[in-house]
Amino acid sequence: MKIALIILLTISGLYLVLMTIMTIIHRPRRSGTTGKCHPEPDFRYPPVSILKPIRGVEDDLEANIESFYRLDYPVYEILFAFDDWEDKAIEIIRKVSENYPRIRTKILAPGHNPTENPKIHKLDFMEKQSYGRLLWVADANVRVEAGTLRCLVDEYLTKGARLIFSPIMGTSSRTFASLMENTSLNFFTSGNVITLWKLFSIPVVMGKSMLIDRLALKTFGGFKYFQDYLAEDYLIGKSFQESGFKISTNFTWVANISQQASFKSFYRRMARWARLRYLLNRPAYVSEILLNPVILSLSALAVSAGRFWELLLLVAAGKILLEYLNFLAVNMPDRSRLINHLLFPLMVVVKDVIFFVAYLTPFFNTSVDWRGGRIRVGRNSLIYHPARYDKLVYEEV
Repeated sequence: MKIALIILLTISGLYLVLMTIMTIIHRPRRSGTTGKCHPEPDFRYPPVSILKPIRGVEDDLEANIESFYRLDYPVYEILFAFDDWEDKAIEIIRKVSENYPRIRTKILAPGHNPTENPKIHKLDFMEKQSYGRLLWVADANVRVEAGTLRCLVDEYLTKGARLIFSPIMGTSSRTFASLMENTSLNFFTSGNVITLWKLFSIPVVMGKSMLIDRLALKTFGGFKYFQDYLAEDYLIGKSFQESGFKISTNFTWVANISQQASFKSFYRRMARWARLRYLLNRPAYVSEILLNPVILSLSALAVSAGRFWELLLLVAAGKILLEYLNFLAVNMPDRSRLINHLLFPLMVVVKDVIFFVAYLTPFFNTSVDWRGGRIRVGRNSLIYHPARYDKLVYEEV
């Protein structure tokens, strides 16, 4: 057993070290979250429609929205879509947009179809109301630098990419749980995004920021093609790749603002993502346990009557060190708060335990918490709809 454990921990350690190195190499630059790009003359940049599906007031929403109005880009519009006109975020959007009258703004309320992916329902509605050659999907909790859009479009102009994805920088932690959430995004999520792309050319498309060529999307019939799946970002990336459209990234980071996350919200989000990853690719999901060497060591300790304490402490110290290096390299805004440094060792251990509990959930239940209810999903995150026999209409032939 000891040999098997050492082999597993060695594999885990090597990949985590590699992931840390790749993330540090392609970390956000001091000037902002934008990567390397080569600005073109203004006339070369096509019009862009920024599509923002919103529900409720996210942390520091006003500053997030305003960052999109300050983009250094020749021609773009911003569209917002809500479930209904009662959403409190609408007032914030109107307040910000009034300060930038030269930027075309549309606020829409397409409602919510309970049989469809709610985000895709909004995106489909906005797509039909937009005019841009390129569509930039960006979530409400995303904040960007002035040059972000130019850098993303540069990948479209110079490399011919039809879908450009971004690493995500979780930041602005104000609670213990938000520090866990942001660290998880920076280390586990963006670390894998960068490593899988650089080493294996595997794109990991995240819905928080996707720049999409409208004509390429239209070959599928638009966003509506993905309405029956909850993991729309994964399916969009997979469909583009299988259809021969180039997918790429130039490591233009975008910031995900999470300030007030709670333990409950963090666990529910981790469990939801875990269930979706399990349904999308089970072999890859099972192997994810290797990214949690602390739990591997704890498991060995539990079944061996406490013979591996020294190994557990060594593994925990190594994991904390790697995540701390990632924290210093990626999450520049949070480095200025001393409390984040003091809590960091404990946070990593607690996060990994919660992550393991969330990791186990798909093996017992694949229903997903969504919009205050539970949705049963199947392979590739297909949404199952309960049969409504009262709505069946039989026609006599």
